[in-house]
Amino acid sequence: MAESEPKKTAKAGEKPGPGRFICIDCGREVRIDSTDADLVKCPTCACEMYNCFPMTHIRPDIKTPEDVLHPPERKKKPENH
Repeated sequence: MAESEPKKTAKAGEKPGPGRFICIDCGREVRIDSTDADLVKCPTCACEMYNCFPMTHIRPDIKTPEDVLHPPERKKKPENH
């Protein structure tokens, strides 16, 4: 990540989507796996602000929450023996 790039932050009560969220006060990591889960106050210090590290490894063929539940069939690569 470039130094000039601003860090994305999220506040408790928001639905930031899947990813890792690091408390800006104590550094505690909170993970969210669901697109509709609320970000909670930090379990350690009750801070409400987090630095966001969104999930970036989502497959390009996954476009909707329904695709996550029922992912399209992956194309199999031909095996070379």
